[in-house]
Amino acid sequence: MDKNVWRFPKKERSLDEAQTPLWFWNDRLETEELKRQLEMQTEIGVTCTNPHARRNNGEGYIGGYLDERWFEDIGTVVKYKKEHGEKMWLYDEIDWPAGTCDQTVTLDEKNREKYITVRRIEIPAGEIFRAQLKTFEGTGLFGVRPETDKSALAYNIHVIDAETGEEYPAEDYFIYDRFGPEFEFTSDRDCIAFITKINADLYECGGNGQVSYLNPKATEQFLESTYEKYYAHFGDEFGKTITCVFNDETRMCHAIAWSDEFAETFREQKGYDIRKELFRIVLPGEQAGRVRCDYFDVLAYLYQHNYFGVIHEWCEKHGIRLFAHLLGEETLFGHARYSGDYLRQNRFQDVCGADHLGKGIGSLNIKFTACGAHSYGKKRTAVEVFAGCGWDMTFEEYTRIITWMFQMGMQTIINHGFFYSDRGDRKNDWPPSQFFQWQGWTRQSEGNDMIRRLNYAMTGGINEAEILVYFPLESFWFHYLPDQEFTHGFFHGAFLRDEKAIEIDRETQLMLNGLLSENLDFDLIHRDAVENFDIEGGQIVNRRSGQRFSILILPMCGILPVEAARLCEKFVQSGGKIVVLGERPRLALDRRDDGEQTEIMDRLRASGRVEMFEAGQKEELYRYLKDTVPYPVRITEGCAKTENNHPAYPPYLIDPYMHGGENLTGVMFTRYIKDGKRNSLFMNYGDSRETIEVFIESRGTAPEIWDTFTGEIRSAEVVRKEEKGYLIRLNLPCHHGIIVVSSL
Repeated sequence: MDKNVWRFPKKERSLDEAQTPLWFWNDRLETEELKRQLEMQTEIGVTCTNPHARRNNGEGYIGGYLDERWFEDIGTVVKYKKEHGEKMWLYDEIDWPAGTCDQTVTLDEKNREKYITVRRIEIPAGEIFRAQLKTFEGTGLFGVRPETDKSALAYNIHVIDAETGEEYPAEDYFIYDRFGPEFEFTSDRDCIAFITKINADLYECGGNGQVSYLNPKATEQFLESTYEKYYAHFGDEFGKTITCVFNDETRMCHAIAWSDEFAETFREQKGYDIRKELFRIVLPGEQAGRVRCDYFDVLAYLYQHNYFGVIHEWCEKHGIRLFAHLLGEETLFGHARYSGDYLRQNRFQDVCGADHLGKGIGSLNIKFTACGAHSYGKKRTAVEVFAGCGWDMTFEEYTRIITWMFQMGMQTIINHGFFYSDRGDRKNDWPPSQFFQWQGWTRQSEGNDMIRRLNYAMTGGINEAEILVYFPLESFWFHYLPDQEFTHGFFHGAFLRDEKAIEIDRETQLMLNGLLSENLDFDLIHRDAVENFDIEGGQIVNRRSGQRFSILILPMCGILPVEAARLCEKFVQSGGKIVVLGERPRLALDRRDDGEQTEIMDRLRASGRVEMFEAGQKEELYRYLKDTVPYPVRITEGCAKTENNHPAYPPYLIDPYMHGGENLTGVMFTRYIKDGKRNSLFMNYGDSRETIEVFIESRGTAPEIWDTFTGEIRSAEVVRKEEKGYLIRLNLPCHHGIIVVSSL
């Protein structure tokens, strides 16, 4: 790294997008005031901005959206940025979630999210049960006679034995009249009927904000109504002044999302008719679990390809990057409920994004985003942060939160937000503003310097971690029983009802947070990105990111896709070690792969290269990892870990997650390889200075200390030179980090 860039980071234009605030257009806009506020941003080093109109229930933006005046105001920003050689992003919606074009796309019911409801009805033995029989799609069965071939038909009614779970064929209980069959059922055993229905909420009753992210035609209409208009006005500046588009807070609104494309895509990928099996998604047991896994796998695929894939293709053709953050990043439950598979949705992002509300730190949402980015070899991550921190947020809290974001793998800070106005109730729109209205505004130039330095040190290279963890989402799918009673917007929301699903989510969170607390950094691998990993020199290598891993952990993986099992076997054959925590893998994701997966697991167990730990043996696991893996950086004296007061969430969703009351204390460090150097970012999360001794492997000169806040560069205090490196003493400040720069 260039020491002049470190000392004077505002002069380095390649760092301009290190801080890209959401600039809240929350009042009637005046051209001269826009220019004045742009100048204020430039003065403190914020040379990239992202205009974002917010109505805030009528106490916000005053004006039209995507009309002539709107594009005049955007044009004012584009002109200023072009004249000053600065950058800007485009926020692709008014308010949120993205995809509705101010709730116009959803005026057409075909573009709204469809969803399935499954109603359960108890049928006591001997009781006659009647219900109106329809196809799965809800149409009548006119013309269906006893001689009609019914093999391709799927019905809206399914009846199973309450004890055995065996299904009664619907055709055996048809009563025919001139209109077609009706349904009448009775049995001498207790039974359960399930009635499925495809729904779409009325526009006036929530449907206005429920665009279908599974429907590519809805996505194309969104592009036409929004992206194409921006390109028509400012296409000459795409990829120059305008560098990225911000796509905000998309998600499945309902627990069992559906689309017209679902059944056909499902049959192509899974080989059977999901319409005939979908009622099982709310049932426990292995048969239902296999259906559930298949359903969520296809759901995640459609979301990935029909929304993000379509938008990314447009952006790529028009020379602009795509940033997106989703919803519910904190837990496995949130990953499944809102996107099918959260990590998978990073495949088509250029800048992989997270959102973090509130002052609390220590959750896994930011780390999950960084791992998703790394799994696909993405070069840039960004986080929307500070919403809901309150007007009392201090500058020291501000810098503390920023440093944690970079330690978790973020590289761009998206302030939420810079308020155009704090008039009236505008000041209460998820405050604080970090603009000129904030108490810390006079120090924002210093904050911008720190962000630029962190961006400089932690981009353009490789996150260094020895541990790779398989993310057990498929195992969670297998047991997860969707709660149909919640959509979004709640403090105690949808609840997990299956104890095994609760255990998988909780134990995975506890283990991952425990690794971070012990300064045993990790990355994640998941099924959709397995193709990017290979074995080389006894290590697992991410070919896209360049990361190399010495050990693989399989936590709570009752389900392990065969692609991952094959990688495990190849790793063990090369001399690698695998750790199994809690449940042992016993099934593949695709039931057609069960045989091969079982054979691979048998060979792995016989190899002597697999260590088994029960879920409650995490402390033993951490000791094993410290003894087994040669770490190039380790704290040898003083505070060597962090304490996390909130290592796992309760078994229900919160929408949105407000990170309040969560806290870290102690010392954390993370490592980044760049330009032949190791940049180790140390942060003291305590309330007073902390002195520690650290061994750093280095065959070159003694390490240097690069202060992220002051810009000071000094030689490290060397306690002694050792054969493979240096033992140094660090005196860590509060509220901001230092980087120890050492040779490899």
